[in-house]
Amino acid sequence: MKKCFKRGLIGAGAAGITAYGLMTAANEALFNRKIVFPDEFNQKMSGCDNSHLGEFLENNLKWLEEYGYERHFIVSDKGYRLTGYLMKPEKESDVFVFGAHGYRSSGKREFSKFVQYYLEKGYNVFFPDHVASGESEGLMCTFGYNEREDCMKWLTYLTDTFGKDIKIILHGVSMGCATVCMMSGRDDLPENVRFTVADCGFTRAEDFFNWKIRKMGIKPSAPIVKGIFLAGKINHGFDLFDVSPVDSVKKAKVPMFFVHGAKDGLVPAYMCTELYESCGSGMKEILIVPEADHAQAFIHGRKEYAEIIERFAEALEL
Repeated sequence: MKKCFKRGLIGAGAAGITAYGLMTAANEALFNRKIVFPDEFNQKMSGCDNSHLGEFLENNLKWLEEYGYERHFIVSDKGYRLTGYLMKPEKESDVFVFGAHGYRSSGKREFSKFVQYYLEKGYNVFFPDHVASGESEGLMCTFGYNEREDCMKWLTYLTDTFGKDIKIILHGVSMGCATVCMMSGRDDLPENVRFTVADCGFTRAEDFFNWKIRKMGIKPSAPIVKGIFLAGKINHGFDLFDVSPVDSVKKAKVPMFFVHGAKDGLVPAYMCTELYESCGSGMKEILIVPEADHAQAFIHGRKEYAEIIERFAEALEL
């Protein structure tokens, strides 16, 4: 009996070690910047199709580079040097759009489709590379966990550099949407933040990964999600159970504009509706763009998207 018990313990221990190893490997594959998959694989796994936008995005990036920008730098609380980019309109302005990009993207790539619109409105556009993205240092993307703290530090930097009277619009896309949603519900959000544009974000990191894993046909999803999140917490110190935009927006006081594509294959549109319905702000709007896939709402619904931004800006005297 003792031998059976001992064998059982050894077997359970081996299984536990194997499971932890697999969850660690999954966490690294998802969040370690050094692990890069081919575009075709990423597209298949994401469930959304951006292939037809290649030329459009490249033209936007070319326009951005030709227009020019300033580089700015801060050091995060974790000790990483982070890079941000500032594009200025022709006439001096005290309005700054702060752009937060999505998972495994970069400031330039994400906001190249927005900058021309905002510059034509006469606004400054500032967009950093999050930790472990673009030109910023760091190994691990943390899906909003550390990014929110870094972005709060960027807001302090902008106010310290350009004056306490500047007016800030938060604009986040995908993971960046989750980031600005979590910022919008904070008690220490700077008073000069006027409103938030929340584009194609998820409700909770836990909700997103459970939904995504189930969509791949893997059930039950919860043990896998818990294992991946635990590996991130043990190995790298970030707790994805704490990434909960839907809980944050309940406390939001700034006006919020939620927008999503109805055909989003990466983050389901019902999450946008849940964010909107949970939002505690006295001024909020929602737009679901019928033909848009993930992060394509501005491309397919630019007129309606811009109208709501301009309605907010007018109401808030920007």
